[in-house]
Amino acid sequence: MSYQTTPAQASVLTLEGCAVFDALPTAVLIFASDLILYANTVALQIFQADSKDQVLGESVHKFIYPLDQERVIARIRRAEKSNLINPPTEFRVYTCLHQVRVIALTSRTLMIDSHIGLVATFLDMTERCAMEKRLRDSDAQFQHLMNTMQDVFYRTDADGITRYVSASVRNVLGYSPDEIIGLPAAVFYPDQDNRKELVEVIKKQGYVRDFPGQMRCQDGRIIDISISSTILLDEMGQYAGVEGIWRDITERRTLERKLEQLASRDELTGIANRRFSLEEMGKRLSRYKRHQRDMSVCILDLDHFKRINDQHGHLVGDQVLLEFSVVVQSELRSTDHFGRLGGEEFLLICEDSSIENTSSLARRILQKVCDHPVAISSQTSIQVTVSIGATAVESSDSSISSILSRADNALYQAKSEGRNRICWFTEMLLRNEI
Repeated sequence: MSYQTTPAQASVLTLEGCAVFDALPTAVLIFASDLILYANTVALQIFQADSKDQVLGESVHKFIYPLDQERVIARIRRAEKSNLINPPTEFRVYTCLHQVRVIALTSRTLMIDSHIGLVATFLDMTERCAMEKRLRDSDAQFQHLMNTMQDVFYRTDADGITRYVSASVRNVLGYSPDEIIGLPAAVFYPDQDNRKELVEVIKKQGYVRDFPGQMRCQDGRIIDISISSTILLDEMGQYAGVEGIWRDITERRTLERKLEQLASRDELTGIANRRFSLEEMGKRLSRYKRHQRDMSVCILDLDHFKRINDQHGHLVGDQVLLEFSVVVQSELRSTDHFGRLGGEEFLLICEDSSIENTSSLARRILQKVCDHPVAISSQTSIQVTVSIGATAVESSDSSISSILSRADNALYQAKSEGRNRICWFTEMLLRNEI
């Protein structure tokens, strides 16, 4: 075996003195002229050697993975020419069972029995490298998912500051992630109380599913969103933030609103239809039971409407119904409910309104309808009048049917008294007001 002459400054070691390395918990190799001269117990275990003879005297080239050969041998040559410690490097090696492992190795020059050599220590990094690869693959998959998903993934801290948001946010709100990260999530809500409510629910039950909300886009548009998120806790179990996804459901909500409108609105006049009006009356009756505030119900019926249809046709009749509904709505408060029961019959609910106030409203409606003839051509218009039957809601009322029956009786009385008037139903009598 031939050895090169070592630099004068190299450390000196004899092979007989290497036995001390067997007690170390890290792997140690000693080699010179690319031949392995010593391997301690841990090194033999990493190389899966049954005996020292499988390793000692073998060339290091035999164990270095082919694609890493040039890089590793170049480091060995540099080390042989100096007394510097080679910094740690990772490379692949073959074991005696021809399995591939990754080791992290560092080495330095020393004198071995008066000849130059290298002592190297290394760790088995195979499992760590495999774990890092899994993490890189997982991170790559996560980033691919974040970059391609339509929904927006986000994470906020305990103070509501956005710490992460996926790239998909640009397609939804128009902002880049960098323009959002670091800002309070609440600033993108047109109603910041909506964000507070979201956080309160998450803190209470730990998650939300399809929580409704709205956000403001960069161009000022308000969009509807659906939020599904879970709570984040720190190591002490304290609230640390929220993470989850939200999606743009504006098109869905617009369609739902249209369907709701079709289900609740009269197709001709655009006001509430019969079903919705009766549901609303039920809700307001329940409120009346709780608060006992004055409430009146009126049924309005256009006078001689059949004659209008017969003489002028149904298109003119539709025009009369439409213009009548517009005239009535111009006199109502925002709290009043006005709907079409069917045909020429309409329902008016006046909440928090005394008999006197409702009577005053009814008289204004009567007068305004009279003052608004419906023009059916440039030369012809139709004079329209309406009869109104009214009743006050009583504490003994248990259903809307009894209230409507009283209002209908009052309407019949108004018709029999000559039309174009309001009649009130009371428990003892019908009182006319022209």
